[in-house]
Amino acid sequence: MSTNSREDFDRERASYLDSVHNLLTRKREQAALSRRQFFCPNLQSPETYAASLEKYRAALQGMLGWPLTESTGDPQATVTLISEDSRSRVYRINLDVLGAVRAYGLLFLPRDRGRYPLVLAQHGGLGAPELAAGLTDGSSANYNALIGGLRDHPVAIFAPQLLVWHDGQRPAFDQNLLDREFRHLGGSRAAMDLQTLRTFLNWLVTYEEIDASRIGMAGLSYGGFYTLYLTALEPRIRVAVSSCFINDRYRYNWEDWVWTGSACQFLDSEVARMICPRPLFLETGQRDEVFAVDGFPAVAEEVAGTYQSLGIRDRFESRTHPGGHEYDPDGKAQAFLLKWL
Repeated sequence: MSTNSREDFDRERASYLDSVHNLLTRKREQAALSRRQFFCPNLQSPETYAASLEKYRAALQGMLGWPLTESTGDPQATVTLISEDSRSRVYRINLDVLGAVRAYGLLFLPRDRGRYPLVLAQHGGLGAPELAAGLTDGSSANYNALIGGLRDHPVAIFAPQLLVWHDGQRPAFDQNLLDREFRHLGGSRAAMDLQTLRTFLNWLVTYEEIDASRIGMAGLSYGGFYTLYLTALEPRIRVAVSSCFINDRYRYNWEDWVWTGSACQFLDSEVARMICPRPLFLETGQRDEVFAVDGFPAVAEEVAGTYQSLGIRDRFESRTHPGGHEYDPDGKAQAFLLKWL
């Protein structure tokens, strides 16, 4: 009886693995066709386009899963004034999500009482509202003027905490393990965060100093992801800035950004085009050390094509700024946000 040498079974395994990769390549090509056939909003006019998106919102929500598929109910919140200065009153908002989760965020209101447009300002991975606002050690890290710049304008800003920190931070937890726990139950950690954001939004639009007809959202990195997805799901958000997220999702197929069958329905381009015909600003950094810049243009151009087809090219901007993985280093994103808000 002869036996295979080590070289023989190494060669067989290599051939086996190569054939699987080849299969996946062909399947991705089929998935691209499936996406084009699936995502076909009505391009007759901006109005018909917007009206045709409802079925896609339902499909996207279903793909993300529980608990986003549940009703938020009547959100109850505790409002605590934590500081006051010449620019803002800063409140901590504690809110019950699904009657079980105690979430929090910071609400910045101008010094004088009034009725203000609202910007949801979303931190990224390893982030926090306090960090993004420059309230921790006086630094806003790579957030630049995401919150600090807006505080110079007559707008309300809400910065929520989401479940995107890592073992190296306190309290220690594994966000991917938490995602798998949600997947066992038919959902995702992203769905939990989006449900939290939606619940906050439902409460904020009832707050006496918020103008519910003028709501925008902006975020960096993971915050860019949540900005993209929440704005796609929520027509109440009228303008969005997504920074340093949009890219080639096959290249950056992080565990919590992949759902069963997502490539057959929704990748970054489709989700971004669900924001249309509302104004949208996309950006990345030329020296981005997290997501390579070369994965950005093709997706941004596809989104731009939809705005162009509808005759509303002025409502869309995309750019590669000269910085790294950072939000709006020169104020162009903020100017776009305030213009359309």
